[in-house]
Amino acid sequence: MHHKALVFSVILLVTATASAETTLNKSIRISDGQSVEHSLNSINGSINIGSDAEILGGTRSVNGGIKVGDDSRTESLYSVNGGIRVGDRVTIDGDLQTINGTIRTGEETVVTGAVETVNGDADLVGTTVYADLQTVNGSVTLDRGSRIQGNVIIEESHGNNHHRQKALRIDIRNGSVVEGDIDVLDKDREVIVRLSNGGSVMGQIRGAEVIEE
Repeated sequence: MHHKALVFSVILLVTATASAETTLNKSIRISDGQSVEHSLNSINGSINIGSDAEILGGTRSVNGGIKVGDDSRTESLYSVNGGIRVGDRVTIDGDLQTINGTIRTGEETVVTGAVETVNGDADLVGTTVYADLQTVNGSVTLDRGSRIQGNVIIEESHGNNHHRQKALRIDIRNGSVVEGDIDVLDKDREVIVRLSNGGSVMGQIRGAEVIEE
């Protein structure tokens, strides 16, 4: 995960996308049931997508969070400084990515791409992710039958403050499944994988302590 490149790319897309609704220092609100045939871009403002809405384009925010209501459909969601909260029964046709912010998803939500964070947790409830879940400095919670069809990857951190960092936790519980592997690529980082109430990993777990409850 090249997060500096992602920051640059998001800012560039926000400022240069022609077929898009773009705001500066102002939030964007999409009403319940509304269909939008372009991307949504915001600098210094949040983006709030209502329930049963459809966004035929990506949603990108710099210095603002993104919220998607229940039963909506959208393409990829990107946030540089802000969290992403996705409701129940939402379809994301692409990726969920944050730099400094937590990702939270609700039940029966489907992400057709990857879920990626740098400095933020990933909390998935009853969610299916078709690709990988990746993070650098965030803990991961998979709950209520969530399923990662790819791998869970802890990317390498290029900082030198591992001795001041608490252990990252990966909690897989209540029937949740990682179909691939769990790989800790940062050899200096302590990672604890906790499996409880039927949570499981079908592949291998490399570089982490495993606790089964």
